[in-house]
Amino acid sequence: TPMQTHTNTSIINSENGSERMTPQKEKSALGRARQGDVRAFEEVIRRYQSLVYAVALQIARDPAAAQDIAQDAFVTAFESLKDLRSEESFPSWLRTIARNTALSWRKEQGRMAPLEEAGDTISPADPSWAEIEEERKEVEAFRTEVWRIVSSLSDKLRFPILLCYLNDIPTGDAARFLGIKEGTLRKRLHDGKKRLQGSIVKMAERTLQECRLPRGFARRCICGCERGRSARDADSETERR
Repeated sequence: TPMQTHTNTSIINSENGSERMTPQKEKSALGRARQGDVRAFEEVIRRYQSLVYAVALQIARDPAAAQDIAQDAFVTAFESLKDLRSEESFPSWLRTIARNTALSWRKEQGRMAPLEEAGDTISPADPSWAEIEEERKEVEAFRTEVWRIVSSLSDKLRFPILLCYLNDIPTGDAARFLGIKEGTLRKRLHDGKKRLQGSIVKMAERTLQECRLPRGFARRCICGCERGRSARDADSETERR
């Protein structure tokens, strides 16, 4: 359940297809979104959803939590578009929102940790309990090892790998989102892959590919935006009365 708080021509993978958005189209969509057009903002979400998700996943290191964080980040961005200085600064502005949302989530998890240490249990009475538990441990151990290896990289090497292995984000899009030159990102990506080395890279790629966003993610974000707008409209009507 989502938390209740809050280039040139680009090609990105959106759900099961690719979506093109020129800088002019993006600027137009943002302009309409700033006027309250949620359908226009849905275009923006499809443009940036994988990038925002990667920011959340880097900090949360949990795919399900990262989806909720990304959704919250987009809802917050939609509600705060009036504060955006210019369409050109949108990528870095959105990245900051995503990062702050993820850091807030991590801080909250730190406070809740003592209540969650016991974890979920499966009844030993279930005849398949041993097999299920063994499989769960194997999967968890594999994921832990992958994250340990990836986390051993510096931030400047790790983040390009997360971005470009998640939904195959083009290096041009990733570089623009990070505010660096594409050549610089390619160099960091190369250095990061070299550090991970052969079989480790393949293992990390398989695991990270499993963390793709689900179909309908943009629509889910838009529903959150619409709920927030309806609530604000209702509050305004109440105040007028």
